Amino acid sequence: MKIPFCTFCVKTRVFCPKCQSLLDSGEYSMLDVDVSDALLNIATGKMEEILKNVEYVKSYEVGDLIIVVLKGIKAIPRAIVQQIEHDLERALNKRVKVVEKGVNVNELATQLASPARILTVSTSWLPDGTTETVVRITKSELRRLPFRPSELAKVLSQISGTNIRVEVTK
Repeated sequence: MKIPFCTFCVKTRVFCPKCQSLLDSGEYSMLDVDVSDALLNIATGKMEEILKNVEYVKSYEVGDLIIVVLKGIKAIPRAIVQQIEHDLERALNKRVKVVEKGVNVNELATQLASPARILTVSTSWLPDGTTETVVRITKSELRRLPFRPSELAKVLSQISGTNIRVEVTK
């Protein structure tokens, strides 16, 4: 598993200048260090071979849920991804959702909203030349959504780097 920090720095929490600069710049936080440590602990034995091409990107904390963004996780069977989520939940004492980096906004929204179903994802072009992606979820699916619609919009915007709005329809 590839992580942005040195393994020694993650294990000891004593950071070399490179790792300290990643933290000081705000690009990563201590949450990223904690998740990286938990992932390194998981990636042993059989899991080491499975996760060898997976790259850690970033983690986001939304209430009592941690969203872990990984690259290369789509190639791994869903059952193993669920096992990774379960192991991370035990290590971090919070709910965890693992999502793939580099997929389009539609797939990312579907991954984050799961088990709730998304009605539509559409892009609106605004008069000032910018775009806004609108994710619509039916009111009946709200109870299945892992977090509030406003939090979903915020996390989707952070991960994708685009302006996203979540609407609830009847």
